[in-house]
Amino acid sequence: MDDDDRRTNALSGVFLLAREMRRHLHELMADEPWVTEAGFRPPCMGVLHVVAKLQPVSQREIGDRLGLDASDVVGVLDVLEAARMVERRRDPHDRRRHAVVLTGLGETAARRSADLQAKAEDRALADLDPEERRLLTDLLNRATARSTSGPARRLPV
Repeated sequence: MDDDDRRTNALSGVFLLAREMRRHLHELMADEPWVTEAGFRPPCMGVLHVVAKLQPVSQREIGDRLGLDASDVVGVLDVLEAARMVERRRDPHDRRRHAVVLTGLGETAARRSADLQAKAEDRALADLDPEERRLLTDLLNRATARSTSGPARRLPV
């Protein structure tokens, strides 16, 4: 196998793993009435996680952490705000900036979302033992460590 084949196989493997994770997460989300009532989309879970970890956090930092376009962040925050899970407040130190925080309902949703994500991960990685999972996580973290410059440019549709 040459280098091009190895790169193609690695990229295919990453895409297949991401698809499996999404599939399991969608299945788990579909069984949660509060998810459908809130109009959740998969990025909502990532946003809840980032806000829970960093609050108060700017919309820009949420986008940078998740690789989301600013307009996508606004759309997700609109869904979460309508569901009364987050609040956007003006930053008292910079009136141009919104600081995003979780509400009590949002904190509960963030914890439940983390549980669902862990279950999806367990399902997708069921064939790996704990050491293999740790190694995979370490390798993925190293491979994406420089990926902090925000969302990628998009191809025209």
